[in-house]
Amino acid sequence: MPPGTFDTMEAMNPSQDLATSTLLRGCQLVKILSKPGGGDSPWLGKALQGETETIGGSEGFHWTSDVCVSQKDLQQTLHGASAIGGGLSILPIPMIQAQKAFSESIKSTVFSVSLVVQAKRVLERYGVKNPTWDSNLRSVPTNLEELDGFVSECGDSWVSSISVGGAIQGVYTLFAQSQQQAREVSEKLNLMVAGGGISLGPSLSRSLQTLSEELNVNRSFRVAISGLAQPPSITEADLEAFARGFGSTELDKPAILSLETAGYEQLAALRQAFAPVAQNRKLLYGDGISEGVLERRQKLLAIQSQCQWVADTYRIYGIPEDPSLAMSRRAIKQDIETIDGLCSAYLTTPSSPLTAPDLPSLEQGSPNLQVTISEGDVMGNNLNNGGSPFPYRDRENAIRRRRRLVRVGLRCGSRVDQIRLLYQQEPKDSPDAMIQEKHGAPNDKGGDDKGEIELASGISIQRIEAKTGVPAGRVDKLWLTASDGQRIGGGGNAGNTELDWRPAPDQVLLGFRGRSGSEVDSLCAVIATFGPLRWEQRESE
Repeated sequence: MPPGTFDTMEAMNPSQDLATSTLLRGCQLVKILSKPGGGDSPWLGKALQGETETIGGSEGFHWTSDVCVSQKDLQQTLHGASAIGGGLSILPIPMIQAQKAFSESIKSTVFSVSLVVQAKRVLERYGVKNPTWDSNLRSVPTNLEELDGFVSECGDSWVSSISVGGAIQGVYTLFAQSQQQAREVSEKLNLMVAGGGISLGPSLSRSLQTLSEELNVNRSFRVAISGLAQPPSITEADLEAFARGFGSTELDKPAILSLETAGYEQLAALRQAFAPVAQNRKLLYGDGISEGVLERRQKLLAIQSQCQWVADTYRIYGIPEDPSLAMSRRAIKQDIETIDGLCSAYLTTPSSPLTAPDLPSLEQGSPNLQVTISEGDVMGNNLNNGGSPFPYRDRENAIRRRRRLVRVGLRCGSRVDQIRLLYQQEPKDSPDAMIQEKHGAPNDKGGDDKGEIELASGISIQRIEAKTGVPAGRVDKLWLTASDGQRIGGGGNAGNTELDWRPAPDQVLLGFRGRSGSEVDSLCAVIATFGPLRWEQRESE
């Protein structure tokens, strides 16, 4: 037996078994690329024969840190140098459905930037030596009908090499909202990587948290583990310890880490007959130079994710949507359906000529919320005098974290003695997801408890009525009314300065700042005003 090959009649280890069952198999990659969650299995029958050989790898284990500024970058980094049709690198293909589901869980947007830290432990790399047409398995198609039947049974390409082993991948994604923000995020992350500042563990999490706050962007963390039959649940805090031991962990269920495919047109027996399918496949997948339709679908999904985030933000605050958002979402949905229809046509009759579709929703770009945060009139004393100040915290990050007032309580006598505030913000599993504040009368003394109002998602304060008394200048009277009719308040009637505030349709009360001691000395509403959406294209990479 030639060096580097193995006989399938011999006892094989799991890696060899995976190579034997995968290499030379036909595949129809569009089945998973065009369907959420992975779609059907891409593996089909064989039409070729050849020797399976090892081509190196053997227990390699190394860390990499990569900054990904586009969907394409992220897919390439996560799934290796997968390729199709003569080794031309295209939109990388996550061949395992779980891998595709992991990619989709990141919910990348047009302007998001990801830092991928991963360790890949390659047990072995396998390839095919001297692949040839196996006339005992299949007949060469002689017409388009037979060609379509062949593609249905054996796919539009075949697996020519794979890497087998295990990997742990941690993906930190920072969700920039504009081209400028994305540029700033990528520059900062690249400096961290170039300066050797990437080390797993709490220090990396703290650095990324600081960076997200500095640049006013949200962030998320996702982790995927392959090669183990029962992978543990890993958090940011656990990642470093698990990764340190991963190099010596027994991989009891080796997985395909990366693969390459080749088009059947590379074989002399099929070069001419397969040309119509090869041309259509190029339209769908691209060729490493021109962009494929399925890569555009990934871009549409990224815009769709950002549109969903914006729509959810409007809903949470009870703000009417910008009219352009609904129109864009409909256009995106229609364009995705157009691409999916093209894929369905290809799966049905892969030899029929396909035409590149017009995708007008790509021209508009991605939506960017335009929000201005301001303050209302002061109720009570001057904000520079009386009691101790209490701020509205971190206002510049309030909208990106979707902070909103979820509960307000009052104590009142002849004046407003106490105000109780509860804020909720994202991420919901963060230590500061709930912020509880109490200002005014200590130990819940002074006046009577007027109860609380609960503000569910989409419900907000729609009216503030107040009087400021003299000469002390404290908040003499305060009534709050919610958009669902809830109402609380109290106080005296000695004040001579009145306030009656109602938000405009594009405004929401985020919360309050003021001063307090034994009573509420002053109070000021913090208000967010939503302007028209700005639509922005991502610069060409």
